[in-house]
Amino acid sequence: MFDKRIISRSLCSILLLIGLPLMAEDRYVLVTAPSKVQDVCGRHGLQQVAQLSSSSSAGVFLVAASTVDPAIATDADVQSFEPNREAGVPELSGLTVSSLTQSMSPILTQLPGRQLVSYFGASVANYYVSQSAVSITRLADAQTATGMIGTGMTIAVIDTGVDPSHPALQGVLVGGFDFVHNVSGASELVDLDPVTAANLTQSMSNILTGDNVVQLNASTAAILSETAEDALNAPPQAFGHGTMTAGLVHLTAPGAKIMPLKAFSADGSSDLFNILRAIYYAVDNGANVISMSFEISQSSPALQNAIQYALSKNVVLVAASGNDAQQIMVYPAGYNTVVGVGSTSDADGKSDFTNFGTNATFVAAPGEGVITTYPGGNYAAGWGTSFSTPLVAGEAALILQAKPTYHPGDVANAISRATQVQQMGHGRIDLCQALGSLGSPVPKCQ
Repeated sequence: MFDKRIISRSLCSILLLIGLPLMAEDRYVLVTAPSKVQDVCGRHGLQQVAQLSSSSSAGVFLVAASTVDPAIATDADVQSFEPNREAGVPELSGLTVSSLTQSMSPILTQLPGRQLVSYFGASVANYYVSQSAVSITRLADAQTATGMIGTGMTIAVIDTGVDPSHPALQGVLVGGFDFVHNVSGASELVDLDPVTAANLTQSMSNILTGDNVVQLNASTAAILSETAEDALNAPPQAFGHGTMTAGLVHLTAPGAKIMPLKAFSADGSSDLFNILRAIYYAVDNGANVISMSFEISQSSPALQNAIQYALSKNVVLVAASGNDAQQIMVYPAGYNTVVGVGSTSDADGKSDFTNFGTNATFVAAPGEGVITTYPGGNYAAGWGTSFSTPLVAGEAALILQAKPTYHPGDVANAISRATQVQQMGHGRIDLCQALGSLGSPVPKCQ
């Protein structure tokens, strides 16, 4: 059962849970009514640093303090108060280089005979639309039988940004925001020096030449021409992560719009406040689905509030379950109102690196060597639950196109119609099963 309730905790118990050596922290996330924030800050010696703008009635503030007044735990005007925790993309903490190298050879087998093909109006590499993940999830069958491609839906992707000029993506992007630099747009090319960015994007005409599969980090093997490989040369460790997740959203739901929200730097780092800003922005700007390929190690009352706000607006939330190879929960995937996504192999088994178990993982999707878009008009293969997650976010958009009045719980119930894989919640997604469960007027796949 997909429970829509958010479990509430008293502020006092939260402060005890996180230990109250909060004095070591410098910045905190405060949730209080906007009309009360000055009084609260004055009473407890807090300095307001930033405010989250949202139509939500709750005010979310970033505040600073050298010490924490214990009386804030019993202040009736304070809804929650917590450290501005760090967050990261799962691949930085869970994967090892061996996870990638052990399965590199299947990528090479897909490269011979490469050519550009048309995919819903865009020219893309043939190995992007004919890869194993497409056949495993029965994507082509679902598109042919049902006609569902996510038309009319908007999927927000909270990540490192996107390459706005990538040929596969530029036609489906809608205005996003860069919360790292506080500017409109969400290009992750801003994280490169201008010369490198220019050289990388100039190499687009060569994406079909050469067989250069270049291991960039523990989760990514980019398929590059020699020109692009020379231009990139040791990029930040999470550079391209957002373009990769956006590409997998587009692969599954090519008719949907993608709203890129850059809450993460190219090194894969972010914090709670920027993530909250991105979630509220997505909801307030018309997102139907939010794809979240990141994790926070501990539960957060402010994050729970943001999720509850999204649910109240019928926004479906999908998040990565993490790559620690353990039966543990990370957040937001660990909340029972969020579709937590684990990773499976092309052989339909649990990936060695994925977190697992009913509480940690609601469903799973292919996450080993999944081919997707990469900055500079290039392509890459990704390993990790980060790359399983956008496939499920795209699936949610297909379901919502078919059933626009569905609530998040209804969408999750359809997603749960999956192929059983041990320790992977409801199993590995099957688009034909999910769409076939919706009934009239959606035809079933054969």
